[in-house]
Amino acid sequence: MIKQILVGCAICNLAMPSWANSIVHTETVKREVSVKACHFRMSDPYGGTLTENADEKLANYNAIINPKARRPFETWISFSCWGATDTSVISRLAGMRMTDKGWAIDPQSGYMSFKKAHTTFHSLHGEDWMGGGVSMDDINGDEVRRTRAYTFCIIHDQISLCGAVRYVAYLQHLNESVLPQVIKMLNSIEFVDDPSAASAHSVSSP
Repeated sequence: MIKQILVGCAICNLAMPSWANSIVHTETVKREVSVKACHFRMSDPYGGTLTENADEKLANYNAIINPKARRPFETWISFSCWGATDTSVISRLAGMRMTDKGWAIDPQSGYMSFKKAHTTFHSLHGEDWMGGGVSMDDINGDEVRRTRAYTFCIIHDQISLCGAVRYVAYLQHLNESVLPQVIKMLNSIEFVDDPSAASAHSVSSP
């Protein structure tokens, strides 16, 4: 379930740079990357990095979004590329499905079965795409270290750009959540036409 979805990001959140509390980035730049058939750019006002991991068929963004937080942490967003018609993958990775009212949590995904996890759907939308994501609270382990995670899928033509954020907040410091900033960055995503990219029909599981 969600632990399997986020395992690829778990090793990313390690040591905190010593300068985390002193640097605040204000200049917004465009980061661009290709992962399989998904070629996209994203606005980044936090001085982060967006790189391709060809071996894992992923792209990863990381930055310290809120360095002045009481408990600052690095935010890691992993991206993977899939076919837009593979509804089972979208349900498994982001816990959502299309309904007659738009994207919503998929009851069959199992996300809503986690009691007290405060599972919440968040709509996403861009210039030429629609999508959404689900935030979910950790319900196990030391209460001081419990966090809120976020998974999402963005649908563009015949491709689906899905991803996960290992955590967007400590549950005991929700006032310092970076989920609004993450959603704003995701909403800034623009897909780039790339004739050399593989056709959408060739997108398959890693």
